[in-house]
Amino acid sequence: MSVQGGPTPPSGGQSTPPQTWAIIVWALYLGSAVTGISGIAGLIIAYLKRDELANTPYGSHMTYAIRTFWIGLVGFLIGFVLVFVLIGILVLIAVSIWVLYRSVRGLVCALDGRPITDPLTYL
Repeated sequence: MSVQGGPTPPSGGQSTPPQTWAIIVWALYLGSAVTGISGIAGLIIAYLKRDELANTPYGSHMTYAIRTFWIGLVGFLIGFVLVFVLIGILVLIAVSIWVLYRSVRGLVCALDGRPITDPLTYL
């Protein structure tokens, strides 16, 4: 009698719950305030999970997270360029507050099990 090798699947065959993915994305975004780079991991997860979570309350979180990243990046680039004319510091502070607000809002909604009501909004 031969024994087949390989990993055994987890009991119950359950995958990671959609809520967990939303929480991970928002935690990575908030972590980027410290690391400066974990937001990229959050962006990658959001892109990878967007279609899978589309028919759940957490699909809106992925769209909101993706928009938060790209709009925030553009804002930071504009702020960086404007640093040379001394208004950039204010732009960088404003964009940082905006990204922090959206990340906290997303995390609170994810923890409450609620979708983002309008993921295409700027606020």
